[in-house]
Amino acid sequence: MAEVDGERLTDEAIYSFLRLLLPAGAETTYRSSGNLLYLLLTHSDQLEAVRSDRSLLPQAIEEALRFEPPLLSINRTTTCEVEIGGVTLAAGESISPSIGSANHDETRWENPEVFDIFRTPIPHIAFAHGPHMCLGMHLARLETRALVNRVLDRLPGLALNPGDTDPHIRGQVFRSPTALPVTFTAAA
Repeated sequence: MAEVDGERLTDEAIYSFLRLLLPAGAETTYRSSGNLLYLLLTHSDQLEAVRSDRSLLPQAIEEALRFEPPLLSINRTTTCEVEIGGVTLAAGESISPSIGSANHDETRWENPEVFDIFRTPIPHIAFAHGPHMCLGMHLARLETRALVNRVLDRLPGLALNPGDTDPHIRGQVFRSPTALPVTFTAAA
């Protein structure tokens, strides 16, 4: 039996939550990890910096989340009348904030269209904001850090395969590379 604020959750509420929770972490985490690897592989100077100084990995993760979030938009419902950009929205209005656009706001970031793991960190909204912020954000960051560390440890000389077609990050809602053709040398 599960209770929240003295109310017992129905089986349907619990099942609905689990149907949302179970795929959520897998879908976005593998995409954000793939996006980070793609961005590092296409910015070899930054890949080399992370390779030689792993303490740069957390800021590389944050910059990749800002630059190429795995999810571009979310749906929300206004809880009260609010003005956004000079437009008044009534309570109960459905809105779809664009995470991708907000994370490239030129009034917030200098050169927002440049992937730069060395930029001064400013909070992004890849995990949303406020009371609906992603509960799994810390686990997602930990999983990405573990994955990238393992890849860099086990695949020295990792680079995009120059003989393959140019990979890209794709998707209108969920974004990630469809493939990352690479070359590497085996770890000793």
